[in-house]
Amino acid sequence: MSRTALRSPRRRRATAAAALALVAPLVLTACGEDSAAGSDDGTWEPERDIDWIVPYTPGGGFDTYSRGIAEVMQNGHLPDGVNVVVRNSPPLPQGISSMFNAEPDGYTIGILPMPAAIAQEIQEPDLAQWTTSEFTVLGQVDENGYVVYVPADSPFETIEDLIAAEDIRAITVEEGSSSALAGLATIRALDLDADVTYGAEGSAEVVTAALRGDADFFVYGSTDLVGFVESGDIRPLMYLGTEDQLPENVDWLQDVPTAEEAGFPDLAGAVTELRVIVAPPDLPEPVAEYLRGALADTMADEEFVTWAEEAGRPIVPRTAEETEANIAEQIEQMEELVPQLADG
Repeated sequence: MSRTALRSPRRRRATAAAALALVAPLVLTACGEDSAAGSDDGTWEPERDIDWIVPYTPGGGFDTYSRGIAEVMQNGHLPDGVNVVVRNSPPLPQGISSMFNAEPDGYTIGILPMPAAIAQEIQEPDLAQWTTSEFTVLGQVDENGYVVYVPADSPFETIEDLIAAEDIRAITVEEGSSSALAGLATIRALDLDADVTYGAEGSAEVVTAALRGDADFFVYGSTDLVGFVESGDIRPLMYLGTEDQLPENVDWLQDVPTAEEAGFPDLAGAVTELRVIVAPPDLPEPVAEYLRGALADTMADEEFVTWAEEAGRPIVPRTAEETEANIAEQIEQMEELVPQLADG
């Protein structure tokens, strides 16, 4: 893991608001010379398995949502015999690049983390082999506001305690990830005297490190660590999302102070994670239409809703059009926020 010291000048406030967006195209394939071109009647449906790329290791939130969708989709919303094969392809730049550069034939889709995708594109233009705005958007499964957490036995009882502390330590996943961005924005806005360690491989490792005493606090999604909160291992100190992003079925979150209530309105929603389903650019419209429909039907399926409830994974489904709009707004906001964090 790498360590970066971040000591913010006192009373400095981070400005930026997070946006959500993405629209969805899906595609059909039929027999013929071009498998993605569609049949004579202008429709398409898959004739073989569809690869679903997850740019993270197994076990995390993006992987869990992907497998939940894939299971329900292949069991009732695709032709018989057509499966959705989830393929984990970390690290993040490799996974996103493989989604973007795949053949636009309907047989490769994936789950895209926003704003991580655009943040990495801005921060590492030579490494980012993709253009976020050019993905074919199929829809969105979740909208994840962030939370400041501490271990259950932490001496910090309130966010004010954390602000008053000196030489505190935070831990997060790789630099440029949505969680890392949320952490940096929080440190700037709250003017925390904090060092950040990067490189944890997912939410479980972040929590384990904090419980082991390697970190005093961490910033992670509200829907990622439900089990750890409900088991009493960690405590939430402040919710960083907006009121309309609060997941209704996460009871413990309803009483957590929000950034706005704590006196940091600019931080509310400044970084919100979107789990977006995409396909490569230039996906033929019949294919995009089919995939969007299959995804929307899957997320509305009672089997998937039940899975989400049992897995403790709130769902915030969005249409392709709604998702595209949110993505466009988030791109604009990250173009302002990312340079601010880098300069801080």
